[in-house]
Amino acid sequence: MPTESAKPPTETPAWQSLVAHATRVGAVHLRELAASRTLAPQDLSLRFGPLFVSYARQRLADRTMQLLLHLCEERNLHGRIGGLLAGDAVNVTEGRAALHTTLRKPYGTEGQPAGVTSEVHSERRRMLDFASALAAGRVSGGGKSIDTIVNIGIGGSDLGPRLATDALYEKRRPGLRVEFVSNLDGQALFKCLAGLDPARTLFIVASKSFTTVETLTNAVSARRWLEQHGCNDAPAQFAAVTANVAAAVEFGIRPDRIFRLWDWVGGRYSIWSSVGLPVAASLGETAFLEFLRGAHRVDEHFSSAPLHENLPVLLGLIDLWNGAFLGTPTSAIIPYDQRLQLLPAYLSQLIMESNGKSVDSHGRPVQTPTSPIIWGGVGTDAQHAFFQLLHQGTHTVPVEFLIAAHPRHDASHHRRLLAACMAQGQALMQGSTYAAQPHRSTHGNQPSTTIIYPDLTPEVLGMLLALYEHRTFVYAALLDINAFDQWGVELGKETAREIVRGMEQGTPAHEDAITRQLLDHCLPFPPDLHKYP
Repeated sequence: MPTESAKPPTETPAWQSLVAHATRVGAVHLRELAASRTLAPQDLSLRFGPLFVSYARQRLADRTMQLLLHLCEERNLHGRIGGLLAGDAVNVTEGRAALHTTLRKPYGTEGQPAGVTSEVHSERRRMLDFASALAAGRVSGGGKSIDTIVNIGIGGSDLGPRLATDALYEKRRPGLRVEFVSNLDGQALFKCLAGLDPARTLFIVASKSFTTVETLTNAVSARRWLEQHGCNDAPAQFAAVTANVAAAVEFGIRPDRIFRLWDWVGGRYSIWSSVGLPVAASLGETAFLEFLRGAHRVDEHFSSAPLHENLPVLLGLIDLWNGAFLGTPTSAIIPYDQRLQLLPAYLSQLIMESNGKSVDSHGRPVQTPTSPIIWGGVGTDAQHAFFQLLHQGTHTVPVEFLIAAHPRHDASHHRRLLAACMAQGQALMQGSTYAAQPHRSTHGNQPSTTIIYPDLTPEVLGMLLALYEHRTFVYAALLDINAFDQWGVELGKETAREIVRGMEQGTPAHEDAITRQLLDHCLPFPPDLHKYP
């Protein structure tokens, strides 16, 4: 007879208890639920280092967390966490470990499997030395020192470093400009190149496989741009971050400027590796190591804290409670911190690419909703965009607020920003009633979590991103889905390759009649002009 952890989660006693509990809790307005709890707000909050997290506005009754923790026991969550951190092959469809936590281990530490950490540290040292040389103006291009880096990547090879360099802009080194290009649309590259000095520009090609169509197309065009502007030694103006060293060498990139990735790190977990080269060059070695240290602090906490005091576990349980039991299909990320304006986009990939699955680790159809749809925007802009829907629409949307308590800027601005953030959480929960003017009434009943940190430092940013990584794993582990593959992405790539082949050969590919009609509407295709600014 299968153990409880081998059964589909929906067939376990703990799951059935939670289903019944959700029916009762879901029928009570959050305002009344909070008032009826014997738990005080401090019982529904947790402090870990500089992070203070309150989930007192979530739809939690007195017994909810107890029942969720019982599910953790039945699903052997503690053992699954241990397996992830010990290097077990948790990516079951590809037979690989997911060792992204190794990428942020401090120098002087070792881990499992043996030898991997020393390899990571060696490659990190190479990358940081090159980043320091870039920042110091000791790397030359077409006879001049490099003053602009253009990172060419997509997905995690773009979203992670783009977020970190934008969020920590206050620590950027003067004299080194960092740009990012991800989109296959040539307008993205052309806009980026406009105004750059080709002789002083370095391109970093970040692609684990070094076969990503979007990235290689942009890299080839970047090389052509250099050549058209008289830069005859294009390899001197490229670096690469990849697991496919041979392909990078074949492209023409010098071996001493190729930084290694490993097959056990997925793109959405790769910011901690040499994919962070633009971050290290822009912010400096000290800031980059502080960023890694913050993530490692969360790794240690995730590994050792009891489940009922484990911040990634508790937040992952709340995510599961909202999505699988209360039936909320979306979740909004609202940082009241301009520096985190790119966080919703980063988290949309991390969470939805990890947990947007429909079969479990045994190939069985999943019988419950998996990943929520992640969206959001920066406050207070979001208040004047889509908060109308949150307040008076018909959808229940859990919201996550993030805000710094003591940022280093004008206090009059921050007092108003802080008030706006706190007011939204309160109003979304409480609602308002205007009997004579129903068009003004708001239902409330919208759950939210609030994360507060003193200020956004490299360490705090590292902690936040690792926190989201681990809670995403908790959600996956409890549903027994693989958070570390993304086979659904491949179908679109394969179909696009077939269509391109047909376009280039002048023969119809295997597209359906609707696609054929749409393509015919775009004929004739424009020629390749190969002219760049």
